[in-house]
Amino acid sequence: MAKLNTNSNAYTIIYASVLVIIVAFLLAFVASALKPTQAANEALDKKKQILASLNLRELPDVEVTYAEVIKEEMPDGTMKAVVDGEEKLVVPMKGAGLWGGLWGYISVNKDGKTVFGSYYNHESETAGLGARIAEQWFQDEFKGKTIYDAEGNAILGVYKKGKAPASLSADSYVDAVTGATLTSNGVNDMIQKCFTANKAAIDAFANK
Repeated sequence: MAKLNTNSNAYTIIYASVLVIIVAFLLAFVASALKPTQAANEALDKKKQILASLNLRELPDVEVTYAEVIKEEMPDGTMKAVVDGEEKLVVPMKGAGLWGGLWGYISVNKDGKTVFGSYYNHESETAGLGARIAEQWFQDEFKGKTIYDAEGNAILGVYKKGKAPASLSADSYVDAVTGATLTSNGVNDMIQKCFTANKAAIDAFANK
């Protein structure tokens, strides 16, 4: 029987190919096994984000609180909620920042005119700058802000300090994150598109 030549090119290619196949199989198996857990974690994180937009954070049991607070999930993606006996409408948002996607949720009071709470996050904004939109201090700035003007136009926005339109009062905008103009602009655009697109749903909620 001929001795296997472990120094040949053929041996190296076959050995490497078999190793790649084995590793690929193991990775696929592990990914498949972890998929249900990953999906469950993603669903839980989404519920945390929604609850954060309702000013409910650091909860001992997210699932229980979500079931108690979220009363109805609408076909358009909005959600009806009750917090401390008061009805709120949660509206999802998507947009684009400096380096990637932005998303979030913003909750509206029963008057259909003011913000109750908000939550924002990002894919890859700059740490210490644009990434700060995910921090609670920035999100809290939106509480109580006015969403629409007298004609029903979405006016709530994010502007560089001292650069807000003169026509807006202080209760209709928040200051941009310092040093993160493009990310802040992305949040501004995302909010205004969200409230423009969901005006009918918010009006229906307020008038119910």
